[in-house]
Amino acid sequence: METYGLQRYLGDFGRFQKFTTLLVVLLAPIWGTTAVAMTFLMATPEHHCRVNETVSSAEDRLSPESRNYSTPLENLDGKLVHSSCLMYVQTNETMERENRTTTLCNYGYGYDRSQYRSTIVTEHDLVCGRTWLNEMGKSVFFVGLSFGSIVSGVAADRFGRHPTTLVCILLHLVLGIGASFATDYVTIFILRALVGAAGIGYYFTSLVIAAVEIIGPSKRNVVGMAAVAGASFGYVLLGFLAYLIRDWRTLQLTQALMTAPFLCYWWLLPESPRWLLTNNRSGEATAVLKRAAKMNKVIFPDDVFCSETEKLSNETEEDSSRKCGVFDLFRRPRLRRITTAMCITWFAEVSVYFGLILGSVELAGDPYLNFILGCSVEVVLAAVALAAMKRWGRKPIVGGSVLLAGTGCMVSAMTRGFPTVARGFALVGRGAIGISFCSLMVYTPEVFPTVVRGTGLGLANMCSRFGSVLTPFVSLLGDAWPPLPMVTFGTLCFVAGLAIYTLPETLGVPLPDTLEDSENFGRKQPHSDEVKEVSYTDPWPIPAPMKYMRRLVVFYQTARDGDVFSSALTPG
Repeated sequence: METYGLQRYLGDFGRFQKFTTLLVVLLAPIWGTTAVAMTFLMATPEHHCRVNETVSSAEDRLSPESRNYSTPLENLDGKLVHSSCLMYVQTNETMERENRTTTLCNYGYGYDRSQYRSTIVTEHDLVCGRTWLNEMGKSVFFVGLSFGSIVSGVAADRFGRHPTTLVCILLHLVLGIGASFATDYVTIFILRALVGAAGIGYYFTSLVIAAVEIIGPSKRNVVGMAAVAGASFGYVLLGFLAYLIRDWRTLQLTQALMTAPFLCYWWLLPESPRWLLTNNRSGEATAVLKRAAKMNKVIFPDDVFCSETEKLSNETEEDSSRKCGVFDLFRRPRLRRITTAMCITWFAEVSVYFGLILGSVELAGDPYLNFILGCSVEVVLAAVALAAMKRWGRKPIVGGSVLLAGTGCMVSAMTRGFPTVARGFALVGRGAIGISFCSLMVYTPEVFPTVVRGTGLGLANMCSRFGSVLTPFVSLLGDAWPPLPMVTFGTLCFVAGLAIYTLPETLGVPLPDTLEDSENFGRKQPHSDEVKEVSYTDPWPIPAPMKYMRRLVVFYQTARDGDVFSSALTPG
């Protein structure tokens, strides 16, 4: 769609582009609810040992007297609290607390159900000695996201954006319903992982259609950030749903059924004409572009329409004669550097993002309120990122904000002796990494050529999921040295910042279609009118430092010869 001959007639953001953008933005919140649903589906409420095997799960709570008698005290962060995983051996003898024998919970566990009526954890007792199963379930979900990222990316580049999006929507619906009725935790974990794979598939594939391949350069930033903000709105929506629906099965089923109305996208969501042209499917591209022209109320001259579609098809014939895959991202030196830098950046930023931002539910107070307020900040950060990227470009904002996040983490680690100061700098890091991550999701698909755009985005996202899997273990580094987790996050931010500054700027730049275009992407080109028509590089003129000096000299000579100086100095 950024073929300039066609773009001049369609416009950057006509009715066709607005309609497609609306479809994608409406889909984004569904992915948002999927991405962070584990926060409530696998929440772990306060718990204790049951002291009687005949007590039902609905009557789990112990009175303060019963708890003092049946549960030992343990030291937790310098405070004596009742143990969650141990109980006293029940005898008929009266003994002092310190002389009594403790044992594991023989009769199961009782849970505080004031916040959560049921979760996967409470249903399968994934606490104490089985806590690792809870963490494994979360890691399996992130593995599913990695799998879905790369598979959907390859599928989108090989079979098209439209069919890949619709298949992922259908799988999300079917697998989500299945997860809500699964009875054992292994099946639940596997189905939830596949639901995540389908969700990330339709989100990023549809994002490529709307934010990169349908609209023109002037609105790409706005549309991309609208999709990102839509996902953030999905986080907030999940918080309200979880507050209203305290049973995990009903919450899971509700989340799955929310996808059903989007099956109509089979008829509504268009295929990317840019992808069709780069895969030599000119007939289908012609149909989509004629539909776009009709909706935008413009008329293409037949000669312009035919010549432009034929031109782009011929330019991409070499790349589309064979199907491009993951290995094509590493065949050419410049594209290899872009791919490597993006993989490093996504790994580092997602590690820090999950480590600093998505822990809001663990703060003191109401978990639903904490979660909703924390995720509402994401929407604000998306707006800040939008304004900043529109003014200064992608690379300065993504790179600058991640370096600011790293600085905040490092200073927070060095000021642990001053808790208020440390917490303040940690919040600076949280805000900065939020801006960087929102911007990164818009920036990433822009640096890859059309023939491998989905694959490149999928590979970068897959690398990020390795970071999210490892993030829970970073907190364990604090056992060796308390500041080490924040130092680790700060180091990752600095590495990401260095990687970002090796990438080309994409603000206002026509994007590459072929592998050959990617090798010229971001390089200086001669700026004749003919080259501007097909340039995939720099939208601004080549800097000429002496130009302004020559203008200053001419201005001085004109002022001197016109006797401006003497007249200005002569008293009136």
